[in-house]
Amino acid sequence: MKISILTVLVFLFSNVFSQNIKIEKIPTNIEEFVELRNLTATTPEGGAAMFLLAMKIYDDNAELGKKCFVVAVDQGSLTEGDTYKGFSLLKSDLQLIESQLAKDINIPNSYIKSSSVNNSYKVTLPYEYEFSRNSYSGTDKEGAVKVFVKCSGADSARPMSLKINDKGLWKVTVWSSVLVGIKKVPVSDDL
Repeated sequence: MKISILTVLVFLFSNVFSQNIKIEKIPTNIEEFVELRNLTATTPEGGAAMFLLAMKIYDDNAELGKKCFVVAVDQGSLTEGDTYKGFSLLKSDLQLIESQLAKDINIPNSYIKSSSVNNSYKVTLPYEYEFSRNSYSGTDKEGAVKVFVKCSGADSARPMSLKINDKGLWKVTVWSSVLVGIKKVPVSDDL
Protein backbone atom coordinates (compact mmCIF):
# COMPACT_ATOMS: atom_id res chain seq x y z
CA MET A 1 0.00 0.00 0.00
CA LYS A 2 2.82 2.44 0.88
CA ILE A 3 4.45 1.87 -2.51
CA SER A 4 1.27 2.68 -4.45
CA ILE A 5 0.65 5.88 -2.45
CA LEU A 6 4.26 6.94 -3.04
CA THR A 7 3.92 6.15 -6.75
CA VAL A 8 0.75 8.28 -6.95
CA LEU A 9 2.46 11.17 -5.11
CA VAL A 10 5.48 11.03 -7.41
CA PHE A 11 3.16 10.93 -10.42
CA LEU A 12 1.13 13.89 -9.17
CA PHE A 13 4.24 15.90 -8.24
CA SER A 14 5.86 15.35 -11.63
CA ASN A 15 2.69 16.26 -13.51
CA VAL A 16 2.16 19.46 -11.53
CA PHE A 17 5.71 20.63 -12.19
CA SER A 18 6.28 19.58 -15.80
CA GLN A 19 4.91 20.73 -19.12
CA ASN A 20 5.77 20.15 -22.76
CA ILE A 21 5.31 22.81 -25.41
CA LYS A 22 4.94 21.69 -29.02
CA ILE A 23 5.67 23.94 -32.00
CA GLU A 24 3.97 22.63 -35.14
CA LYS A 25 5.35 25.14 -37.68
CA ILE A 26 8.37 27.43 -37.82
CA PRO A 27 7.36 31.07 -38.35
CA THR A 28 8.79 32.46 -41.59
CA ASN A 29 8.39 36.15 -40.68
CA ILE A 30 8.10 38.29 -37.57
CA GLU A 31 4.32 38.62 -37.86
CA GLU A 32 3.92 34.83 -37.68
CA PHE A 33 6.33 34.69 -34.74
CA VAL A 34 4.40 37.39 -32.84
CA GLU A 35 1.12 35.58 -33.54
CA LEU A 36 2.58 32.31 -32.21
CA ARG A 37 4.11 34.12 -29.23
CA ASN A 38 0.74 35.63 -28.35
CA LEU A 39 -0.81 32.16 -28.29
CA THR A 40 2.07 30.32 -26.62
CA ALA A 41 3.66 32.73 -24.12
CA THR A 42 0.60 32.74 -21.85
CA THR A 43 2.53 30.40 -19.53
CA PRO A 44 6.16 30.62 -18.37
CA GLU A 45 6.95 27.44 -20.27
CA GLY A 46 5.39 28.91 -23.41
CA GLY A 47 7.47 32.07 -23.04
CA ALA A 48 10.62 29.99 -22.62
CA ALA A 49 9.73 27.90 -25.68
CA MET A 50 9.42 31.10 -27.72
CA PHE A 51 12.95 32.13 -26.75
CA LEU A 52 14.29 28.68 -27.67
CA LEU A 53 12.44 28.87 -30.98
CA ALA A 54 13.94 32.33 -31.59
CA MET A 55 17.36 30.77 -31.01
CA LYS A 56 16.57 28.06 -33.59
CA ILE A 57 15.32 30.66 -36.07
CA TYR A 58 18.41 32.81 -35.45
CA ASP A 59 20.62 29.85 -36.29
CA ASP A 60 18.88 29.57 -39.70
CA ASN A 61 18.09 33.27 -40.39
CA ALA A 62 19.99 35.76 -38.21
CA GLU A 63 17.98 38.85 -39.20
CA LEU A 64 14.61 37.23 -38.43
CA GLY A 65 16.08 35.63 -35.30
CA LYS A 66 17.14 39.02 -33.92
CA LYS A 67 13.57 40.29 -34.34
CA CYS A 68 12.24 37.17 -32.63
CA PHE A 69 14.56 37.72 -29.66
CA VAL A 70 13.22 41.27 -29.30
CA VAL A 71 9.65 39.99 -28.89
CA ALA A 72 10.63 37.00 -26.70
CA VAL A 73 12.65 38.78 -24.00
CA ASP A 74 11.70 41.13 -21.21
CA GLN A 75 11.95 44.85 -21.92
CA GLY A 76 14.84 45.10 -19.44
CA SER A 77 16.97 43.20 -21.97
CA LEU A 78 16.22 45.66 -24.77
CA THR A 79 17.66 48.97 -25.85
CA GLU A 80 16.59 51.54 -28.41
CA GLY A 81 17.50 50.24 -31.84
CA ASP A 82 16.36 49.39 -35.31
CA THR A 83 15.85 45.63 -35.06
CA TYR A 84 12.08 45.63 -34.43
CA LYS A 85 9.66 48.45 -33.58
CA GLY A 86 12.43 50.72 -32.28
CA PHE A 87 14.13 48.10 -30.10
CA SER A 88 17.15 45.81 -30.24
CA LEU A 89 18.55 43.18 -27.91
CA LEU A 90 21.28 44.54 -25.64
CA LYS A 91 24.58 44.36 -27.52
CA SER A 92 26.26 42.22 -24.84
CA ASP A 93 23.38 39.71 -24.90
CA LEU A 94 23.42 39.46 -28.69
CA GLN A 95 27.21 39.02 -28.67
CA LEU A 96 26.88 36.18 -26.14
CA ILE A 97 24.28 34.46 -28.31
CA GLU A 98 26.39 34.92 -31.45
CA SER A 99 29.60 33.66 -29.84
CA GLN A 100 28.03 30.59 -28.24
CA LEU A 101 26.15 29.56 -31.39
CA ALA A 102 29.33 30.07 -33.41
CA LYS A 103 31.05 27.56 -31.11
CA ASP A 104 28.35 24.92 -31.60
CA ILE A 105 25.48 25.22 -34.07
CA ASN A 106 23.74 22.26 -32.39
CA ILE A 107 22.82 24.19 -29.23
CA PRO A 108 19.31 25.22 -30.41
CA ASN A 109 18.50 21.65 -31.53
CA SER A 110 19.67 20.16 -28.22
CA TYR A 111 16.53 21.52 -26.52
CA ILE A 112 14.15 19.85 -28.95
CA LYS A 113 12.91 16.59 -27.52
CA SER A 114 13.68 14.37 -30.54
CA SER A 115 17.37 15.35 -30.61
CA SER A 116 20.28 13.44 -29.15
CA VAL A 117 24.04 13.44 -29.36
CA ASN A 118 23.73 10.00 -31.03
CA ASN A 119 21.61 11.36 -33.91
CA SER A 120 23.88 14.42 -34.30
CA TYR A 121 21.10 16.61 -32.82
CA LYS A 122 18.91 16.17 -35.91
CA VAL A 123 15.33 17.37 -35.46
CA THR A 124 12.10 17.42 -37.43
CA LEU A 125 8.80 19.18 -36.90
CA PRO A 126 6.92 19.31 -34.68
CA TYR A 127 9.46 20.69 -32.20
CA GLU A 128 8.71 19.73 -28.62
CA TYR A 129 10.33 21.32 -25.59
CA GLU A 130 10.17 19.63 -22.18
CA PHE A 131 10.04 21.90 -19.12
CA SER A 132 9.94 21.32 -15.39
CA ARG A 133 9.81 23.38 -12.23
CA ASN A 134 10.91 22.76 -8.68
CA SER A 135 9.68 24.00 -5.32
CA TYR A 136 11.91 27.10 -5.61
CA SER A 137 10.71 28.08 -9.09
CA GLY A 138 8.19 30.67 -7.92
CA THR A 139 4.56 30.77 -8.99
CA ASP A 140 2.61 32.26 -11.84
CA LYS A 141 0.75 34.43 -9.32
CA GLU A 142 4.05 35.98 -8.18
CA GLY A 143 4.68 37.04 -11.79
CA ALA A 144 8.24 35.65 -11.89
CA VAL A 145 9.12 32.01 -12.48
CA LYS A 146 12.19 29.88 -13.14
CA VAL A 147 11.66 26.92 -15.46
CA PHE A 148 14.09 24.18 -16.43
CA VAL A 149 14.34 22.95 -20.01
CA LYS A 150 15.56 19.46 -20.78
CA CYS A 151 18.68 19.39 -22.93
CA SER A 152 19.81 16.30 -24.81
CA GLY A 153 23.35 17.63 -24.77
CA ALA A 154 23.58 17.93 -20.98
CA ASP A 155 23.09 15.72 -17.96
CA SER A 156 20.59 18.07 -16.31
CA ALA A 157 17.90 20.51 -17.35
CA ARG A 158 18.93 24.13 -17.74
CA PRO A 159 17.24 27.09 -16.03
CA MET A 160 15.51 30.06 -17.63
CA SER A 161 13.87 32.89 -15.69
CA LEU A 162 10.77 34.70 -16.89
CA LYS A 163 8.35 37.36 -15.78
CA ILE A 164 4.92 38.32 -16.96
CA ASN A 165 4.36 41.64 -18.71
CA ASP A 166 1.35 43.96 -18.56
CA LYS A 167 -0.25 42.15 -21.53
CA GLY A 168 -0.18 38.78 -19.75
CA LEU A 169 2.72 37.39 -21.80
CA TRP A 170 5.70 35.66 -20.23
CA LYS A 171 9.05 37.08 -21.31
CA VAL A 172 12.51 35.65 -20.68
CA THR A 173 14.74 37.64 -18.30
CA VAL A 174 17.67 35.23 -17.80
CA TRP A 175 18.74 32.70 -20.41
CA SER A 176 22.53 32.44 -20.26
CA SER A 177 22.44 28.80 -19.10
CA VAL A 178 20.78 27.65 -22.33
CA LEU A 179 23.79 28.98 -24.25
CA VAL A 180 26.32 26.83 -22.39
CA GLY A 181 28.11 24.19 -24.44
CA ILE A 182 26.70 20.73 -25.06
CA LYS A 183 28.10 17.24 -25.57
CA LYS A 184 30.03 16.96 -28.82
CA VAL A 185 28.78 14.74 -31.62
CA PRO A 186 31.00 11.64 -31.82
CA VAL A 187 33.42 11.66 -34.73
CA SER A 188 32.53 8.97 -37.24
CA ASP A 189 35.03 6.21 -38.04
CA ASP A 190 33.68 6.19 -41.62
CA LEU A 191 35.84 9.12 -42.74
